[in-house]
Amino acid sequence: MSLLQTLSYQDYKSIRNLSTYQCEVIARLADLKITFDGTKIAGELLLKYLDRKGYSVQEYKELLITAQNTKTITTYYKPQSKVAILIANDKYEHLSKLATPSIDCESLASNLRNLGFITVIIRNSTSSTLKSNITKVIDLIPEDSYCFIFYAGHGCELCNTKCLLGIDCPTDNISLSHCVTENWLLREVYKCKPELCILIMDMCRMCLDRETNPNIFSSLCCIEEYAIHSNLLVSYSTQSSKAAYEVLQIECSTTIDNDVTYELKTGDTDKIVPAASQYVNSLCSRLTDYVDVCTLLDNVHADVESCTKKQRPIKVQCGVSKRSLYDPVKESNAELLDRLRKACEEFNDQCDIF
Repeated sequence: MSLLQTLSYQDYKSIRNLSTYQCEVIARLADLKITFDGTKIAGELLLKYLDRKGYSVQEYKELLITAQNTKTITTYYKPQSKVAILIANDKYEHLSKLATPSIDCESLASNLRNLGFITVIIRNSTSSTLKSNITKVIDLIPEDSYCFIFYAGHGCELCNTKCLLGIDCPTDNISLSHCVTENWLLREVYKCKPELCILIMDMCRMCLDRETNPNIFSSLCCIEEYAIHSNLLVSYSTQSSKAAYEVLQIECSTTIDNDVTYELKTGDTDKIVPAASQYVNSLCSRLTDYVDVCTLLDNVHADVESCTKKQRPIKVQCGVSKRSLYDPVKESNAELLDRLRKACEEFNDQCDIF
């Protein structure tokens, strides 16, 4: 007897209630070519095809159990390329030295390469050198790509403008020339018209004092304007005026003042855990989740909020199309990788591309 003839009414109701996604998984397991276009109930369409293929009730139930235990990766989109720009500033000339940015970027790079990203790590740069490096990379990224930008280092906030601080930044009277603003980054990345841009800033967002930093406040009229091409997700590892914590087994201050902040000594690097900032520690542990980017960041932020050191990340989103870091590229990235390496040859001592 056929599947339709032997299936109980209870099982029939259950199969009708299966989601389209569940039906697609079962169809793949059963090697069935079915198009679920929404014109018919997905479960009924699946049942009809299983019946035609000669599946029994027992075989259907085995397929259902296998589908429920099968982790599948949904492809939301196929970008032209996937490039991650990871920026680590820790060896500051005047501000306090940091323990973890380089380690964080190495950990992230390793994980992102497993997802098919080209990774560009830029270390210990002044703002002018950093801008030059980023521009060289972005100019080569083809349109319709995924661009992942991560910064770990000292940062500050100026009238709601977030600033990445170069390694030559002074302790007082900081000027705009010592900074790379969030606006500048978004303006630059717009040039390659990415299908998805993710910008993560793992830094303190201390508000600058106007009296001790008059130069930068007088430059407010020079803050860059930017546009958004498609899908943008911006994540700040902490709230305004709050610190971002490094996960160390040593005491560490949260100020940028070099006179009062702990500086690493010989042997202290053994006390740093892999992916050592609270944010990156959570992010690296979540990159294996088969979810869209928006859900991924939500899960990371929930993890960070539950950490011992209280820290509340913020996510800003523009564009609602679901995209995943697992999405495969349309073609090989090998040619792009070669072009990026040649373009950044003069910065080899500060820049690694894999």
